[in-house]
Amino acid sequence: MSDSSIYGSMLQDFNVTRIRRMNAERDARLAALRNRADAENYCLEVRSKIASAFRLPDRDGVPRHEIVGRFATDVCRVEKIIYESRPGLPVTALLYLPITLNAPAPAVLFLCGHSPIGKDSEVYRSCCISLAASGYVVLAVDPAGQGERLQFVGVEHANALDGSCTREHLVLGKQLHLCGEFFGTWRAHDALCGLDYLLSRPEVDLTRVGVTGNSGGGTMTTFVQALDSRFTMAAPSCYVTSWKRNLENELPADVEQIPPGIVGAGCEMGDFILAYAPRPILLLGQDQDFFDPRGLRETFEQCRKVYALLGAEDDLRCFIGPDPHGYTLPNRMSMYRFFGEVSRTPVLSAEPKMPDLPAKTWYCTPTGQVADLPGAKGIHDFIVEKLDALAASRRKLSAEELRHLIAAKLGLQSRVPVPYSRKLRFSPRDGDNPNYAFFSRFALESEPGILTVLKIWDRKIHACFPEREELTLYIPNRDAAEELLNVVPDGRVAGVDVRGLGESLPLTCDRFDAGFFSPYGREYHYNSCSLLFGGSLLADRIRDVLGAVMFVRANGTASVRLAGRGVGAVIATLTALLTDEVEGLTLFDAPKSWDEMARARVSLWPQSVMPEGILKDTDLPDIYEALRTRMPVEIVNFSDPYFKTPLLLFSQEKK
Repeated sequence: MSDSSIYGSMLQDFNVTRIRRMNAERDARLAALRNRADAENYCLEVRSKIASAFRLPDRDGVPRHEIVGRFATDVCRVEKIIYESRPGLPVTALLYLPITLNAPAPAVLFLCGHSPIGKDSEVYRSCCISLAASGYVVLAVDPAGQGERLQFVGVEHANALDGSCTREHLVLGKQLHLCGEFFGTWRAHDALCGLDYLLSRPEVDLTRVGVTGNSGGGTMTTFVQALDSRFTMAAPSCYVTSWKRNLENELPADVEQIPPGIVGAGCEMGDFILAYAPRPILLLGQDQDFFDPRGLRETFEQCRKVYALLGAEDDLRCFIGPDPHGYTLPNRMSMYRFFGEVSRTPVLSAEPKMPDLPAKTWYCTPTGQVADLPGAKGIHDFIVEKLDALAASRRKLSAEELRHLIAAKLGLQSRVPVPYSRKLRFSPRDGDNPNYAFFSRFALESEPGILTVLKIWDRKIHACFPEREELTLYIPNRDAAEELLNVVPDGRVAGVDVRGLGESLPLTCDRFDAGFFSPYGREYHYNSCSLLFGGSLLADRIRDVLGAVMFVRANGTASVRLAGRGVGAVIATLTALLTDEVEGLTLFDAPKSWDEMARARVSLWPQSVMPEGILKDTDLPDIYEALRTRMPVEIVNFSDPYFKTPLLLFSQEKK
């Protein structure tokens, strides 16, 4: 049903309406700021909200580190550093030093964008060498999943990641999410441990400390400068726009770019710029960037008004280059000039020539990968350790305790009002078949802007929702109409297309992607939107099903069962747990456990079936067991972590 989705813009319109409303409320708060005290209080408030979204672990001074090599170019000296951001977790970095240092020098933490080769990117090397030639001490850090820190070296099924660093991030992000952690926090913590090391160097002037990076590095620059007071200047490139523009433009973001609940807390990207205002900041963008430069200009103008109240309007600057996405020369030169002005450092008129050195010269590790270091741990090793600890500490919960837990975690109530309904046009299927049948269709208004479509597969058209002694509500993995074609049409099964599935399958956001559940596809994007607002697509879909249950009961159905496949199996399971209105459950292609998804080296289940932090308290086997004490539960088959099993339905007999 990829191109026949009737309500294909529904989720897009819903999220745009929601973020525009929240932006209007924020605009009103900013407009109400009248003086310096108002501005200072606002900055303090958003700083606290940002810190709450990241929940950084404690850091105890300078991280454990080792200088593993040195070499020199014509314009700078380079030291190869490996430090530990967590015990056993190595971070590779290059420290660029001016050829001569007569006094403590300004410093820059350089954060790499989503280049697979990390700090070895020629553009990033050029930035660091140019800064060092201008008199800065520069630390360039490899992000997790990039450069010498690939996290899936030699891992079975890693071909599913297509060698992409951001796809490594997506897998790790999902697994951390199940443990109650945010991958962006891990990225920020790595960077700030690098700052701890950089500031421990005697060559550094602690009163002149900058941070810069492009794209994913622009993201981390934006985040870490809002999380640490020690920076005295910042220049994020090719990231800052607004979440409103991103959502309007149907732009999926990387997993570390989705601070959970940050938009729901009333924040926009500009609030990261204001967290430590009036810190000198240069906002860099590109005229042809997919990060909308209109949003960058709007963010700049809003933040500049707050800077003006703080008496420092000129300390916030903006430069938009003429190019597509990237840290191109005009943006780099603008950054050099800005840092030079703030730190009172001479600016080079041109970048030095890049040294022609063998690739291995720049390696911090013997093989070019930390995975080959004796005793080195990867992020997944920490995930498994966390899973072991969580499993050991979980206590057995009763069915009632599990109900309260899931309701609280997802922000749901067991009973919802009977939704207002619409009677839609019927949909015929297989007109040449002698058992010609129809889908009678009913749309339930789950909340303003959201329709849940019920489809009754029968040989006759139902003008009104029919009374039934028994009815199974089937929640699909992707599309109820397609998945129910193997069911003998007898009117006892109704498909339930919850938001984002079936008739509201988005025709927005990468509709031509490599599959519905592909990285950066529609399911990923709209779940990310829900996370930004502090909710989840899973919770919203369960609410849709609860409304459908109440609707069919109000229309004379005596006994309601639920069935679900894949994604729908998780939705059906948690809905059955939350309500007394359901009397049975059948699951197809169900996950064995959330723990299995998190332990698998590569898990392809979408994050939309993963409640945040659920493994602190329970897992699916406990929920399946608890449900069996209340109703018949049939699990026809399980799906593995790679989300590939045959489609099995109620009957293999063709209609």
